[in-house]
Amino acid sequence: MSYIQVDTSQMAALMEKYSINSLLAKVLISMHYDEKDMASFFAPCQYPAFDEKLYAPIREKLEEISRKGKKVFIFGDYDCDGICATSIMMMIMRKMGIQAGYYIPSRINEGYGLNVEKLALAHEKGYEVLVTVDNGVSASEGLKWAREHGMITIVTDHHQISEKVESDLLLHPDLMGEDCRYLSGGAVVYMLARYLKVDDEKMAILAMISIIGDVMSLKGINVQIVRDGLKLLNSHIYPQVEMLEEFSYPISESDISYKAVPKINSAGRMSVDPVSQANKLVRYFISDDPRLVSELSQLIGELNEQRKSLSQQQYQLLKEQIREDDTVNFLHDPALHIGILGLIASRIADETRKVTFVLTDSGENAIGSGRAVGEIDLMEILEDFRGHTVNLGGHAKACGITVRREDLKLLDDYLHERCHGLSTDSLHEYIEVSMSDLTVQAIEELYRHRPYGQDRKLPLMKITIPNDSLMMLKNDHQLKWKVGAVDFISFNNEGLAAYRNREYVTVYGNLQENKFRNRTSYQIVIKEIE
Repeated sequence: MSYIQVDTSQMAALMEKYSINSLLAKVLISMHYDEKDMASFFAPCQYPAFDEKLYAPIREKLEEISRKGKKVFIFGDYDCDGICATSIMMMIMRKMGIQAGYYIPSRINEGYGLNVEKLALAHEKGYEVLVTVDNGVSASEGLKWAREHGMITIVTDHHQISEKVESDLLLHPDLMGEDCRYLSGGAVVYMLARYLKVDDEKMAILAMISIIGDVMSLKGINVQIVRDGLKLLNSHIYPQVEMLEEFSYPISESDISYKAVPKINSAGRMSVDPVSQANKLVRYFISDDPRLVSELSQLIGELNEQRKSLSQQQYQLLKEQIREDDTVNFLHDPALHIGILGLIASRIADETRKVTFVLTDSGENAIGSGRAVGEIDLMEILEDFRGHTVNLGGHAKACGITVRREDLKLLDDYLHERCHGLSTDSLHEYIEVSMSDLTVQAIEELYRHRPYGQDRKLPLMKITIPNDSLMMLKNDHQLKWKVGAVDFISFNNEGLAAYRNREYVTVYGNLQENKFRNRTSYQIVIKEIE
């Protein structure tokens, strides 16, 4: 890895301007905020005034739907954001007295987006209104079908608009103002609930989870939604969320990201039924029946265990196919589970520091996930291959791809040719800190400004510490230093002998909060030792 130090020479000016400690000042500088973002860090954006021209037609249409007794078909998505968005929209419909049903497609059998076949079945059952959540802006075929069959169409989505959305009504961050531009699909629906004055604490919590689950930028109104959602969750008003995991309290944004979100996503990843298990997650979140909630909680736990077990088994299977002399990991196996391809690709890419594609068979095609390393841009590399794909989407670091099976060798050769000679080295920015920066008081002040996450991350830190407290944990490569009130933990660097005779060690690592039996401590998890 390569490192570049962030210039923190303006630290004193920030300390004086905002009356903050040196640690928080250095962290803020690392975020490269402009003046507006810096000010909003200390005073997060409040909920903006609603644009009546945007919201009033939606309210009027929903009130008309309620009066006329029309049935609403809600079409969602199988990831965490889509499940939360569908749950919030169902809650809205109930509070407005609207009869509504919902459907979330199977990741494996149907894929992402509005499904005309399911839309037709809903229409046959008497549904006259289509509402999409966390999808819809690119569903031209489905929306056209709905219009041709006399359905009212309302699209709520947050994905990039690349063509005119042919719906009767549209609610999208692009139309909602600057402070709303980073909303998740679930948060878009939550803002509608707030406008309609039917929002409640459970909707606020689901909106918070959707933002974290979809790794949305913690800027604009997102900061306040996440803060409010976490505060409400910690007041113990939504047992379904707390039942997802044995949390230590208070529950933080990290707990949501690393514990709750993977379990919610498991339902979409693991389902092999014609009807996605993600539909049961919506029932779980909107039900008031303790018995049903308990049964579904057990199912969620089982699906998550299946995900973890299968991921490990199939990771071990693919590990045997990796060739050390290859510039790219191109791994294809018909036995792989479609729902966990991305998880395995990410793990192998991280461990091997190589561009990695993991694919399996799907009918006449091969479907897979790609992951980049270093500064490599996957979508830029694949642009010239787009004509050979059945489907391609994603961003610089991760993509989903579908090709005809007879084109697998062509894709393999293309990737090896395009990635040959590209640097896989990652450039990591860091701030240099001292133990005088890392006091308990300073760290506590830093965490009082939570949440931290996408575009509001705690930076990599470089620090030199005395070596007199070095100890070994479970094995020779699990090492610990205790310096002041902070533990420094290393899991994958050199063994104990490499550091035993040093007076000091200089480490790069990330500050983490550690909660055990509801007690809080702080540690630096070391990435590398100089």
